[in-house]
Amino acid sequence: MKKQLRLSLISSAVLLAATTACFAGSYKGENYKGEAMAPAPCPTPLMIKDGFYLGAQLGYDSYRVRNNLGYTSGIESSATNPALNATGWVGGIFGGYGQYFNEMYYLGGELFVNTSGASTSWTTSNVDVDGLTDGYNSKVSVGTSWGVSLLPGLKLNDASLLYVRLGYNQAHIKGQESISFNNVNIASTSKNNWRGGFNYGLGLETTFYPNWNVRTEYTHTNYGSFSNNTSGTRYSPSDNQFMVGLSYHFA
Repeated sequence: MKKQLRLSLISSAVLLAATTACFAGSYKGENYKGEAMAPAPCPTPLMIKDGFYLGAQLGYDSYRVRNNLGYTSGIESSATNPALNATGWVGGIFGGYGQYFNEMYYLGGELFVNTSGASTSWTTSNVDVDGLTDGYNSKVSVGTSWGVSLLPGLKLNDASLLYVRLGYNQAHIKGQESISFNNVNIASTSKNNWRGGFNYGLGLETTFYPNWNVRTEYTHTNYGSFSNNTSGTRYSPSDNQFMVGLSYHFA
């Protein structure tokens, strides 16, 4: 019995020593045959990169257009300067170049071209004592726009960037009018105009896959006023824009 116990203890000690030696060899980067083993590769952390980039974006336009009517005959004075709200989807492409400074601060330059479906119409009328109607209809619509911007920013972490947009936009804005007097349409006019304005806003960009970024931003643009030379109506537009973009960085 004692002899069997001693044999059991000796066997356990040999097994423990062999196991310890095997573990130590593996820890030093060797397999059980004594061959060198390559260390497991570490995954590359995601980060927003410097350099050139291209992207596409989609969002929503909300234009506010102050419509100061030039023709006011038969229209109540309280309705001669309405604020129209032209809304619609907007989308386009953009491209630019960005660079980090001191590993924390960022500065980029960007160009974009968009097309918008924002539009609205407004109608007012007045019925005289003879039952005849004087009426006015106005429609405002927006088409293509383009702009150039500076994007100063601050790195929140390796994968996220908070930036400010400061730039100049131009948009193609169309104003249309239809005027009736005593139930008869007496004039229909339209005015197409490219108007520019200062564009500013705030955005957040994050990388989700090597070289691929997604961003969301809000911007506001105050456009210059323009007049319809036929009727004298004056349009004063501005735009609030919400946009989501996807970009590819070539660096």
